Amino acid sequence: MSLITGLRHLFIPHQSNNHRAKALHIDALLAYVFIFALFNLGVKAANKAAPDVLGYATDIHAQELFTDTNAQRTAAGLSPLVMNAQLSAAAANKASDMCSKDYWAHNSPAGTTPWYWISQAGYNYTVAGENLAKNFSDSQSVVNAWMASPSHRANVLKPDYKDVGYALENCTIAGEQTTLVVQMFGAESISLTQAAPTPPTQPVVVPEEAASKVLAAAPSPAPNIGGLTPPSQDVTIQPTFNIPTVSRDVVFAFIGILMGVLLVDALVARRKNVVRLAGHNIAHIMFLIAIYILITNIGRGRLL
Repeated sequence: MSLITGLRHLFIPHQSNNHRAKALHIDALLAYVFIFALFNLGVKAANKAAPDVLGYATDIHAQELFTDTNAQRTAAGLSPLVMNAQLSAAAANKASDMCSKDYWAHNSPAGTTPWYWISQAGYNYTVAGENLAKNFSDSQSVVNAWMASPSHRANVLKPDYKDVGYALENCTIAGEQTTLVVQMFGAESISLTQAAPTPPTQPVVVPEEAASKVLAAAPSPAPNIGGLTPPSQDVTIQPTFNIPTVSRDVVFAFIGILMGVLLVDALVARRKNVVRLAGHNIAHIMFLIAIYILITNIGRGRLL
C-alpha cells in the first residue's frame, strides 16, 4: 500500500474503509487512548530524568502574594494585613514538613495541626487560619484561585486577621513535582487569660487561644526565627519545555486534526451521497469544541 493510498484510507471516506475515514472508526479511538497513555508515561519519565529540560514552569513570589492579598482586602473595605516574621517561619516549617513527609493536608499524618507550627514560631494568637495551594504557575493565579473558593476567600477577607505570613517550597509529593504555597493568618493575643482552642475545620479554622505575653508583629519576614526553617520567598523555575504547555499543544493539535478529518468526512460523504446509519459528524465536532474549551479553562493548580 502506497503512502497516498494509506493516507486516503486513514482520513478520507472510501470504499476501502467502508466510506468512513479509518481515523474515525472505533478501533482507532482505542489506539488514541493507548497513544496518549504512552505519551503521558513518556512525559513523566522525561521529567524525572531531566526536569530542567521538561518540567513545570513556576514564577511565584511571596511579596506578590502579599500585595495581591491586601489589594483584595482593600477593595472589600478591610484593613491591610502586616507581613509577620513568625507566621512566615511557621508557614516555612509547615511546607518543609509536607515535603519531607510526603503529604498534602492541613493536618499531618501524625496529627500535627497548623496551630502547632504557629505556636512553635512564637506567635501567640487569638485567631489563626491557613490557606494552601500547589501547582500554580504564578502568584496572581494563586490569589485568583483563593478568591474563587468561598472558604479560602473567607480567610483572605476575614476582618479579625491582622498579620499574614508566606512560604514557598518546591519539592516532590506523591511522585509529582510540586510547588507549595502556604499562607498563614493570625491576630496576636492581648489577654493573659488562657482559653482552650476551638477544634479546627479546614480550610477556614479559627481556634481561640490567649497568649502568655504580647509579641510585636515584624513588618517583614526575618531570615530565621529561633532556628526554624527560613521561609522561602520566591520559587522561579523555567525549564526548556513547560509540561502543561507541551501537553496542551499536543492535545489541541490532536483535536484540530480530528476535527479536520470529521469535516472532510462529512463533505466527501455528502458529495458522494453516501448514506450512513452512524457518524453524526456535527455532533462529534461540537463535542471536540467543548473539550477544547474545557482544556483551555482548566488549570493545574489545587487548593486546600
